[in-house]
Amino acid sequence: MSSHNKAPEVYDGVSTIDVPSAGFGWSRTPRTGTQIAGWVTVLILLGFNFGNHTGHVETIWLFTLAALVAIGLLIHAFQPKLSQVRTLTGHNKPEGHVEPDWNYNQKTLSGDYSSLSDAELRAINIDPALVEHLREKPASKQALES
Repeated sequence: MSSHNKAPEVYDGVSTIDVPSAGFGWSRTPRTGTQIAGWVTVLILLGFNFGNHTGHVETIWLFTLAALVAIGLLIHAFQPKLSQVRTLTGHNKPEGHVEPDWNYNQKTLSGDYSSLSDAELRAINIDPALVEHLREKPASKQALES
């Protein structure tokens, strides 16, 4: 049986499933094109200073905008071109790490949730009066009760 669905293709790391026009190259902005267009913009902004305006407000705005575009272009030009995306995920855990059952710990007030104050319990929408029986009693109260 044949399917009318096309097999997905990947162009420059972009799948045609995500972006159907990825094959045309529209999903990637070329670095050199951005730099050329940006520096031409800076030159045009600086060229606007030669005209018939008599005030300095226009001059200040034109120089400020040209400087901001130039700073952005320099940051863009010197940023590292890393192929690796730096993220902190669950895959970065040490070998043998077992993730705590956070839902169970929250419902039974065990683990990291055992030492929460009343205000902290209210912050996570837990009424301290309803979970009083689950909370650990201080050692002085336990000694007095026994």
